[in-house]
Amino acid sequence: MDMKMAEPITAAHLISAAKLGNPRAEAVLNKASTALGVGIVNILHMLNPSLVILSGVLASYYQAPVQNVISEKALMSAQNIKVLVSQLEEPALLGAASMVLDYATRRTY
Repeated sequence: MDMKMAEPITAAHLISAAKLGNPRAEAVLNKASTALGVGIVNILHMLNPSLVILSGVLASYYQAPVQNVISEKALMSAQNIKVLVSQLEEPALLGAASMVLDYATRRTY
């Protein structure tokens, strides 16, 4: 891939380079997906969610590697957790809004 040096490298550039067989891009994405998977395994062990939903530009690329890390490193009770990719336009914004609504509608006794 040819790029001008002044042009910032984005996630889309990394994915394109990896698909074209660039070993450095593949190494960066593999390391990042492994780190993300280990972080998610830690969250699974602490919070015990029933589902993991990834979002963003790299979500579809990370789905399979994160699922593999969960299968390999998680406790038996968390190994069957599914990893899905969000199809929503602004999932982070919707998540933040739901947290505000949850907090605003809580009753204290």
